[in-house]
Amino acid sequence: MKELTQFELECVSGAGWLQDELAAFGSKLGAAAWSMGGDMLNIEIPLLGTVNLATLAPELGANMGKSLGSSLGGTIETTLANLPVIGGLLNKWLGN
Repeated sequence: MKELTQFELECVSGAGWLQDELAAFGSKLGAAAWSMGGDMLNIEIPLLGTVNLATLAPELGANMGKSLGSSLGGTIETTLANLPVIGGLLNKWLGN
C-alpha cells in the first residue's frame, strides 16, 4: 500500500472549495497574528531564561489558523449540504 504525500491527502480529503479557502485565509490570519504577538509570546523557562514562542515554533500560528478555518469551513459546508430540498444541489456546488 502506498503512503500518500501531503498534496495527495489534500486532493482526496473531500474538502470543498469553501473549506479550502477558509483554511487558506485562516492560515494567513494566524501567521500574521502569531508574528505580531511580540512580547506576549515570551515565556520564562527555569534554567533557560526567556524564550519567544514565535522563534521557537514559527509555523504554529499558521497551522492553528488553518485548522480553525478548515473546521469552520467544514461545519458550514456540512450545514448547507444537510438543508432539505436544496442541500444536494449546494453540496455539488461546494465541490463535495
